[in-house]
Amino acid sequence: MSRKPSLLAAAIKTAEQPAPMPAEPETPTEPPRRARSSQPTGSYIAPSRANKSAKTHYLPPAYWETLEEVSFRTRDEQGKRISQERLVAEALNLLFMKYNFPQVRESDR
Repeated sequence: MSRKPSLLAAAIKTAEQPAPMPAEPETPTEPPRRARSSQPTGSYIAPSRANKSAKTHYLPPAYWETLEEVSFRTRDEQGKRISQERLVAEALNLLFMKYNFPQVRESDR
């Protein structure tokens, strides 16, 4: 019955062997440059968030809880839940109307 080769011995043997030297030094080549974009490299923006910006407002928890409840209980014509973003946009349009500012149309959102 033969023994399995020791993994430790194989690792030591591999570590002791010098790495082969390359025949010629490699000259680094520059990758092709891409056009600059407004977003940092490697970042991803979901299509539903394209051309939109986020704002943070500090309000008592009752506001956020009520918004979640309204969003959960309210449905559109197709029976789908209305998102909190859409409800806030509707509320802002009502606020703009109250103070005689132009409303933001659906196509602008």
